[in-house]
Amino acid sequence: MSDFPLDGTETRENFAWFLQMPTRWIDNDSYGHLNNAKYYTFFENVIMTYLEHHCQLDTHSGPIRCFTAENGCRYHQALKYPQPVDVGLRVAKIGNSSVRYEMGLFAEDTDSVAATGFVLDVYVDAQTERPVRVPDNFRSALQRCMKSD
Repeated sequence: MSDFPLDGTETRENFAWFLQMPTRWIDNDSYGHLNNAKYYTFFENVIMTYLEHHCQLDTHSGPIRCFTAENGCRYHQALKYPQPVDVGLRVAKIGNSSVRYEMGLFAEDTDSVAATGFVLDVYVDAQTERPVRVPDNFRSALQRCMKSD
């Protein structure tokens, strides 16, 4: 497991890969900040984009799927429309059938982290939905997204 803090002291340098995502006016809540559920959308998007582009995950007809077993988010600063969000990703741990991803959300052109979070995915057979070993080609691509302390 990583020794990175996953709190308000995270920096961009702690993340291995980034995806910039736009915000929309409708994403704001009645307080003028991004709705909490939007943060989880950013987390899922960065993970799935990485898996589809770097691991060639086929979500429609591939032999494996990823199911989220656990997730969490800590909010440190408000994000709001129209700020684009830079979503940082790192792989903290690769197990036999699971992967722990950690994310940091940064408003564009800022260095302070607005939110941190994690997702624990379990890899399963697409037909039986039973856990399977993370495929070797995935392991290789996921290891490139790990940060050393």
